[in-house]
Amino acid sequence: MAAGERLYALTSALSLEPINFPHGEGPYPWEPDMQWTWNALPEMALYYNGTEVSAYALHPDGRTIFVSSPYSTCSWDTSTGASKDLGYWALPFSGQAYYDADLDAWVGLHHSRYGHVCCCPVVSRSSARQEPPGCQMLLEKLARRKEDPTTHSPLLRPGEKSSLTYMRDSRYALFENILRGKDHDDGAVLHVTLFGLKYDHNGELRTKVLRSTRSYVVSKNTNKFSHTAFWL
Repeated sequence: MAAGERLYALTSALSLEPINFPHGEGPYPWEPDMQWTWNALPEMALYYNGTEVSAYALHPDGRTIFVSSPYSTCSWDTSTGASKDLGYWALPFSGQAYYDADLDAWVGLHHSRYGHVCCCPVVSRSSARQEPPGCQMLLEKLARRKEDPTTHSPLLRPGEKSSLTYMRDSRYALFENILRGKDHDDGAVLHVTLFGLKYDHNGELRTKVLRSTRSYVVSKNTNKFSHTAFWL
């Protein structure tokens, strides 16, 4: 996640680590001697480590990161290093959520509804609260994999998952990595759904008119890796 002109990564040993790129004096900063470097943050920067994190999002201020475990949430100001326990509630997402300025909300994949997009209002950076922010589900189902009608969860095999990428201007890409056969050696199919989001006249979250879906055959897949994407 980018915050305050740095990249931060959740790790298992420490909560966050910023990545830096040393700026050389030469005309070619991409030369091999210019290495990316990781700088570990203090262990108490957040209240739990990366293995406990269920959801995270960047505040519209561009410097404050919100991080949730399944049972609590804290905020961390990357400019000052100050962190704050915000209470025993969790963001409604699975993995990263993105701030959408047009919707004035965080958008991500729902934590328990596979492949379902949802949004919630941005919460205060410093004030603790008793209840989680309200969550609004997208009315249309975009995920290709069928769900169990009782649990709303698919039977996922190791290496299968969905992920969401924000492409600015309320445009998103939903990725589903699905194995083709009974074995990882059979490869996988990558389903990509491009869509936009808006509120309708009733204030409900809906997709925009333009929406497209494509599928790509992936020749190799492992149970320790599934494809995802990022937007530049």
